[in-house]
Amino acid sequence: MFITVCFGDDQKELFNPNCRIINLIHSLRERCNLECEAECVDLVDESGELVNFSERQSSQEYASSFLKERHSYILIKVTKGEGSEGNKYESLLLNLGKSYPEVADLLKKLSNPRRDQDKKSSSMRGRLQKELPAVQQTKSKAAVSPRKNASSTRVNQSFTQS
Repeated sequence: MFITVCFGDDQKELFNPNCRIINLIHSLRERCNLECEAECVDLVDESGELVNFSERQSSQEYASSFLKERHSYILIKVTKGEGSEGNKYESLLLNLGKSYPEVADLLKKLSNPRRDQDKKSSSMRGRLQKELPAVQQTKSKAAVSPRKNASSTRVNQSFTQS
C-alpha cells in the first residue's frame, strides 16, 4: 500500500501509510523538508476531504485506516486557533489554486468558518426581521378577535337571559 503526497513546487513523494500516525507525520516532516517540529501537518485529498491527522497526531492508530490506497494527498500546515477561533489551514503545495482550485477554496472556508457563519446569520437575521412583524400582527389579530367575540357573546347572553 502506498499514497502520493504533493507539496512544494509540484513535488511528489510516495509514502507507506501502514504505520502509526505519529510515524507517518514524522516521515512527512522529514522527507518534505519541514523545518519546524512545532507545526502541525495534515493531509487533504484531491476532492477536498481533510484527513484530520492534526487532531490525532499522538494516536496509536494506523494511518492506513484513514487513507485510501494509491490516492494522492496534498500536504497542509495546520495552525491551532486559540479559544473560539478555529484552526487555520495552509497548503504546502505552491500554486494550489492552479492545480486544485476547489481544494484551495475549501481550505479558505475551513480557515474562516466564522466569516461564513457571520454572513449566513446576518442574512438570516435580516430575513427574520422582515418576516417577524407580519407574523406577529397576524397572530395577534387572530388571537384577539375570537376572544373579543367569545366574551361579548357571553355578556350578551347573560343580559338577554335576565
